[in-house]
Amino acid sequence: MLKYLTLFILFSISVSIALSNPSPAEKHYKSAIAYHDFGEFEQAISAYKKAIAFDPNSPILYNKLGVAYSELKQYDAALNAYQKALALSPMTAEPHYNIGVVYLKKGTLLRAAEAFKQAIAVDTEWGEPYVGLGEVHSKQGEFERAVDAYKKATHLDPKSTGATLGLGKVYVKQGRLDAAITVIKRAIELQVDNTEAHYQLARIYIKRGEKEKAATAMAFFKVLRQTDPLLEKAEMWVKKHPDDARGYNNLGIVYLARHRFADAVANYKHAISLAPDLATAHYNLGHAYHKHGKVDLAIAAYQQALVINTDLAIAHNNIAVCYTELKVDLDKALSHARTAVRLAPTDGNYWDTLSQVCDALGLENEARQAREKRKEYSNDE
Repeated sequence: MLKYLTLFILFSISVSIALSNPSPAEKHYKSAIAYHDFGEFEQAISAYKKAIAFDPNSPILYNKLGVAYSELKQYDAALNAYQKALALSPMTAEPHYNIGVVYLKKGTLLRAAEAFKQAIAVDTEWGEPYVGLGEVHSKQGEFERAVDAYKKATHLDPKSTGATLGLGKVYVKQGRLDAAITVIKRAIELQVDNTEAHYQLARIYIKRGEKEKAATAMAFFKVLRQTDPLLEKAEMWVKKHPDDARGYNNLGIVYLARHRFADAVANYKHAISLAPDLATAHYNLGHAYHKHGKVDLAIAAYQQALVINTDLAIAHNNIAVCYTELKVDLDKALSHARTAVRLAPTDGNYWDTLSQVCDALGLENEARQAREKRKEYSNDE
């Protein structure tokens, strides 16, 4: 997906330098950036305008103002701001690129292409304008030109998910499905929770009649689509409330659902650093480790959760599962499994765990009774 870019290092202007005694322009700029980061674009626009009143020769301020207008889909105002940025600093690529993005969103493809080309003329080593140009050519049905543009972008920035995914989508339009699969899988390697990439992969498998792969890809796409708004809200919450441990715990839950394991673990750990007695964060950390095969770390995290809350049935159950998977300490597994069903006697899954532990220990009667309870309380039977 194309995005608006802002200028931070290409211009040497007063607002980009933090001083011990900031000027009025710097104060308003700092306020504008805070509003911008929180997605409060109307307030950001007001603050940018106040900064511009004190520093009317700042191309950065006009460019940032344009981005804020663009986020609100006030495209004419955005274009006016970008043009002012260019008037102050003609030999910079970003305002040209941002103009191209606006015209692309407006469906004015020829003007979008021209703006992207101007950005490329200013900075031939920057990949994003080539991504924009590739999207223009793709929309125009000029697929070979789109392929060339996306390949140029990936050459300049091999880690560009947008360029890689764009190339894969063009291959789909050309019917080059094998090439499309390879490229889209590369996009997923770059960004494991790219919603569009998983959707495109599912569509390809459907076209090829590979039902099982299509179902797997589509199922994860649906998870991503459902959690996209949750992700945005959770990330914004911790940005606004940086000391809220539960916010980081909740963000970790969303990341784990989207298969962002490292991000999930990092957020659970941060939640624990803020609130060491938050049992759910310890449990969720264990769950994340468990899902990724780090069973010893999972057990340690689950145990810490139980230190805080001894009645956390799911932690008892999962420790029993871990020991059973490792085929060690089965006596401890049995103790935890029995505790789980005592604390939550109507949960069929916990009875299932107990039955498996009993089977491993040769406790046939208790295993049989646990299976009967599992059937009694299971929702799927």
